[in-house]
Amino acid sequence: MVGNIGELEEKVLEVLWKMKTASARQVCSALEATDDRRAYSTVRTILGRLAKKRIVSQRMDRDLKVYIYSPILSKAQLEENIVRRTLRGLLDRFENTTISYLAENLSDGDESVRRIKRQLREMKKDV
Repeated sequence: MVGNIGELEEKVLEVLWKMKTASARQVCSALEATDDRRAYSTVRTILGRLAKKRIVSQRMDRDLKVYIYSPILSKAQLEENIVRRTLRGLLDRFENTTISYLAENLSDGDESVRRIKRQLREMKKDV
């Protein structure tokens, strides 16, 4: 199950989304190229956590004797899962406060309100 991700997890994912598949060493090198130097063991730990969260897949390359990682979710899918889970949690625990906050902080002229209304109309059509 996808939960929230940390800053370093996000950086590692950015590398994987660009490279499609990579070993921990390759991810380390890519991070170094962006002046974000991390220990190899740190990157391996982060990749292992992402695999446990089922955000990346992990397979053994028997010839190279290293794990190869690939993203399971696209960036858009991951963002949608995180937002959906976060918002669902807020609505489940604090429904009135969440709705009030959204209503008060999104003005009618705000583009985000128009997008939400469009999406709600589309969702109604599908029902």
